[in-house]
Amino acid sequence: MNQHSLFIVPAANKAWFDAQAESLGNDGPALVLALSPNGQAPATHGWCGVSLSAAKEAQVQVLLDAYPEMQVDWTRYDLAAQPQWPDQRAAELGLQRISTPFP
Repeated sequence: MNQHSLFIVPAANKAWFDAQAESLGNDGPALVLALSPNGQAPATHGWCGVSLSAAKEAQVQVLLDAYPEMQVDWTRYDLAAQPQWPDQRAAELGLQRISTPFP
């Protein structure tokens, strides 16, 4: 199984999420895909998909437990078996991709 993590984060919390991702070793902005309820700008959310080690997952869990107000939706899925999962999860949250990159 190719375990992958999907994070969907409110746009208002982008700076916090990017800073936390950087503290865990991410280079550059973490939220790379823009989302909104109607698939049009402005973005209300962003998503990040990444493979994490068990140790990194544990660090992420500590951060998310410490900051529940950031409203990060974190799910894990099998990237090879469920390539459609990110779009499916976004739809479950009432969101669609925006064709432009996350600002």
